[in-house]
Amino acid sequence: MAEPDHTLDLIVVGAGVYGTSASGTSYLYTNIWLVCAANTYLQLHPTADVVVLDSDEDAGGVWSNSRLYPQFWSQTGERLGGYPDSAFKVPEGAEKYHDLFQAKHLTKYLEDYVTGQAYNGRSLRKRFVFRCWVNNLRKDGDVWNIQANLEGKNVTYRAGKVIVATGLTSVPNMPQLPGKEHFRGSVLHQKTFGNSKILTPEETDAEKHTHITILGGSKSASDMAYAAATDTDAPRKVSWIIRTSGSGPLILTKAQGFGKYRSLPELGSIRAIANLSSANPYLPETWFSSFLHKTWLGEWLLQKIWSQSETDSAALANYDGRKGALPGFEKLRTETSIRWRSGSVGILQKDDFWDVVARNVRVYRGDVAGLTEDAVVLGDGTEIRTDVLLCATGWKQQHSCFSAEEAARLGLPLELNDGRELVEQSQQRWSKLEEEADRKVLNRWPYLANAPKFKARPVQITPYRLYNLTLPVSDQSIAFLGLQLVPNSYHTALAQTLYAIAGLDGALKLPPKEEMEKEVAFIDRWCARRYPVHGHVGNVLDYEMVSFTDYLLKQLGLSSHRTKASWWADMTDPVVASDYAALVDEYRKKYTDYVS
Repeated sequence: MAEPDHTLDLIVVGAGVYGTSASGTSYLYTNIWLVCAANTYLQLHPTADVVVLDSDEDAGGVWSNSRLYPQFWSQTGERLGGYPDSAFKVPEGAEKYHDLFQAKHLTKYLEDYVTGQAYNGRSLRKRFVFRCWVNNLRKDGDVWNIQANLEGKNVTYRAGKVIVATGLTSVPNMPQLPGKEHFRGSVLHQKTFGNSKILTPEETDAEKHTHITILGGSKSASDMAYAAATDTDAPRKVSWIIRTSGSGPLILTKAQGFGKYRSLPELGSIRAIANLSSANPYLPETWFSSFLHKTWLGEWLLQKIWSQSETDSAALANYDGRKGALPGFEKLRTETSIRWRSGSVGILQKDDFWDVVARNVRVYRGDVAGLTEDAVVLGDGTEIRTDVLLCATGWKQQHSCFSAEEAARLGLPLELNDGRELVEQSQQRWSKLEEEADRKVLNRWPYLANAPKFKARPVQITPYRLYNLTLPVSDQSIAFLGLQLVPNSYHTALAQTLYAIAGLDGALKLPPKEEMEKEVAFIDRWCARRYPVHGHVGNVLDYEMVSFTDYLLKQLGLSSHRTKASWWADMTDPVVASDYAALVDEYRKKYTDYVS
């Protein structure tokens, strides 16, 4: 698709200059937001001229065909996935594990979805511009100019409104690997692992890939280790390196639910759990929250509840007593706190996971000092023979298509070592607001002042300063989706998209700029206190996901998602995709004057 000769109504951006032509934690979303943003906007504005720019080769993001890899399973159950207007179903007879399923089924679902949704004679898929890399996004007057590279050609798009839906899994975080130029094997990030076809029947040079090494302590790393250890077509020697300078090995919890909860993720999607979040800014203060957060008994009870999950997970792993375990298996012992989310947390997807890893994977703890021709060298001199190095090292939170000045204006993170004067100006402007906000946070949740001391990640960027992690306080012609870290982005996608559209259309009654800035500062300081390891960026909502969604919808005056049979059911039933089925129609009726 060539650049249009007119100004579009809306451009949805899902591409960045640092992307690659192929695509931790268990946070998986990226193009979920692209699809939801474009489709919802067209549901409300069916004749609008909407274009979606995407750096990938097909719709789906982490769920696209190019990113699928062996043992890649969804970490959410069947009822929690998909969009409300088109139910997601795992095919009859497909393998499931406590309602969890293989990622390829979501891939097929998304492919069918973008083809089947059509407005004004054009399907959603025909509005996508694939392999399109956005280099610069800036506002000139009332129009946004998007400069991009489309299959080697420089193109420019213009639109009155923009939704940025790049998500947080677009820019690979690759480690420094001295000597990489001499390494004769392959070095792959988890983003390109699927496209490499390694560990699949389509793998080329499989006979040369006899030594597989995984670097990282995330859920993706555990998937890769299990996949390599169970590849019976080409038996491998598998090594797993977990950095000593990082947050350590992940913690894996059981997947099975109980009673009306098909799986553990369903239990995590109920409103009652939000009260046990340790500190939830999206819930009102009540006598119960005051009891939990301002008394020693409440604090003892919270710690007891959360620590039980850690005890159960350690028992499942049996780090010291597992029969047949190779030397080093005990190095997978995690120090992660589930309550404080001090490291990666995932869900077991195979009953034999711990046995397979214990008996077939050599585990090392250490930082990588460099590479030789055929080995990874650790800081203590240990050399690990390697033909393929798989880096499950996560993602960078970057928005490089914006200049530093534009990023500061919009409330996007700034790198502390770049544009020093601009960063200092921004920090000075926000410091007083954040000091006041910090006092309010500690007044409401006093025990956060005494949170456990974890090995915190270096602070390298300023926090997000977007209102409700969606709208800039100074410009409502652009909105951002999918920047919050939540366990299931399908859950928050529609609510945040409606909120963004209301902001773009002028239907949302926003408070004065000064009030919005105070709220932004409050959430930033709450997040830094609540999640001391990685909350300084201001976007972690691990246990506040349901409350955040309810909060956005309440601001929109929407309530159809709260139509449970009783108060008890509303609090204890899992919030599933179908609960949001009436939201778009409710929005359309409420905001008739803003729908075309």
